[in-house]
Amino acid sequence: MKNKNNFHNLEVIIFSCIILAFISSLDNAYAFFHDQDVGNISFEKSKHFIQSLFDKVNNASTNFQNDMATINLSLNNNNNETIVKKNQEYIDDLKNILSSAKKTLVQQEYNSTLNNYIVSIESEIASYDHYNKHLLTGNLTENKISMDLLSKAFNYETKAINEYKQLELR
Repeated sequence: MKNKNNFHNLEVIIFSCIILAFISSLDNAYAFFHDQDVGNISFEKSKHFIQSLFDKVNNASTNFQNDMATINLSLNNNNNETIVKKNQEYIDDLKNILSSAKKTLVQQEYNSTLNNYIVSIESEIASYDHYNKHLLTGNLTENKISMDLLSKAFNYETKAINEYKQLELR
């Protein structure tokens, strides 16, 4: 039983490290978005929305990362409930951001960027839903699904950033 708890704690730490790496990639994207010069004024409103959307996700991710770092410093037997609760708070934050993103129209040139970013957020939300199920049930399949969805989120985010870069080069 002790080995099972140690394995589970190690699994939680590994997943947290993966999350931290994902969030670090968000920080790099954040720097990219905010180092851009104002290019084409006709794109300004759409560009501003994309940047604002990214800012909201980055802020939610940073807050979540800070909470998880604090939780990981105090691993104990009740840790799963705390992690599930924090994950759910993060999911709720992302759902609010996602709702706003889905209601906003951007210029045609920015549609693909926005849509890819929306898929990224949806995939991240689904990843945390499955990870919570894994934490509550111990089902390793839920953990694998969570990791696959997190990878999908990262790929779509990267795609959105690359499309954004292309728009800025025009």
